[in-house]
Amino acid sequence: MSSHAQEIIAALDAVQPAAIGNEVERLQVRTAVRRLLARVETPYERAWGFCFEHPVVFAALQTCINLGLWTSWTRVGGGEKSLDELVQLTSPPVDPNLLRRFFRLLAAFNVVEETAEDRFKPTPFSSAIGDESTKVRASLQAATYQYLATGHNLPVYLAKTSYQEPTDMDLNNHTDTDPDGLNFFGRLQKTPAYREAFTGHMEAWTAWKTPWTTVYDTTELLNGAQLDASPFVVDIGGNTGIDISHVLAQHPDLPAGSLVLQDLPEVIATSQFDKRITAMVHDFFLPQPVKGSRAYFLHAVLHDWPDDKATQLLVNTKDAMVKGYSKLLIYDIVLPPTRASLSQTTMDVQMMSLLAASERTQEAWETLLSQAGLKILRFWPDPQEYEMVIEAEVA
Repeated sequence: MSSHAQEIIAALDAVQPAAIGNEVERLQVRTAVRRLLARVETPYERAWGFCFEHPVVFAALQTCINLGLWTSWTRVGGGEKSLDELVQLTSPPVDPNLLRRFFRLLAAFNVVEETAEDRFKPTPFSSAIGDESTKVRASLQAATYQYLATGHNLPVYLAKTSYQEPTDMDLNNHTDTDPDGLNFFGRLQKTPAYREAFTGHMEAWTAWKTPWTTVYDTTELLNGAQLDASPFVVDIGGNTGIDISHVLAQHPDLPAGSLVLQDLPEVIATSQFDKRITAMVHDFFLPQPVKGSRAYFLHAVLHDWPDDKATQLLVNTKDAMVKGYSKLLIYDIVLPPTRASLSQTTMDVQMMSLLAASERTQEAWETLLSQAGLKILRFWPDPQEYEMVIEAEVA
């Protein structure tokens, strides 16, 4: 190997996350590394990765989830283990050579570290799969349940529709793959295991993103807020409460009843909320029951729905707002005109694949809110350049 190649490898191996200044810079480095790999790989190597590597790596990850290996390994404190010791952590017991073959693959992909023949150490990633608090396992499981099948079917489905953009929430790529013809949310409602995996994935995704209260100054909302008469923030479709908890952390002295979280009964029944947060069952396609709140908040909700359903949701919210007083705050992706990120574009096509929905450009957001009788005041970008807080009011 030439000395120049050795120097490049040494420089790359020396890069450590702890040396990167902050989360925004870490994401910029991550993007640069992906660009580097795209330049270094040949076209065939890129094709090999997509068609041959990714499917079996995911199969190995999921098989070890099914065996309970990641959870058991993390539960016993992780650490270096022999292959035989790892076999003892599986249930049902796995054939040793089967696990050996999977772990060779996973070591080659840096999921685990191979320290000697038939000896392995966990990595931060493999440890996270076994730690339920990270929701990494749930995210992978959600892919097995829904994301992979719909992605595989999407080219077939689009051919059936003569390559028209999907916009029907009740007849789409997901219903084409679902054994009962259910749409994405219909399947979540019918199958608790699917709902548990998806909810966990959404928790992990929300935790990865910039807290919305660091993007938008909620202190400004307190000026003139009539908290004796109506709530401060209503979090519509708030899932397990991460976003409304950010408000509580910013304003711990808010009076009782100031913070309301709304979601479907199966979400409310299986989640635990701070006692200062009022949890309320609500279907956002029905009239909004909480009138006159200082702010109504929607995080990554509208991107789940095509324009007709999104408009219905927005009109229901607008009708509960007080003109000149209430704000609508939407924390969602705003696609830039060019150079949209990997995360933004992935989410956009996943919304098409799973829900016949989409991410929206600034122009699309302006049109959507205008049709619902709302006007946008300002777009507040997050430092990660992933989402924006869209501040709006009754037109």
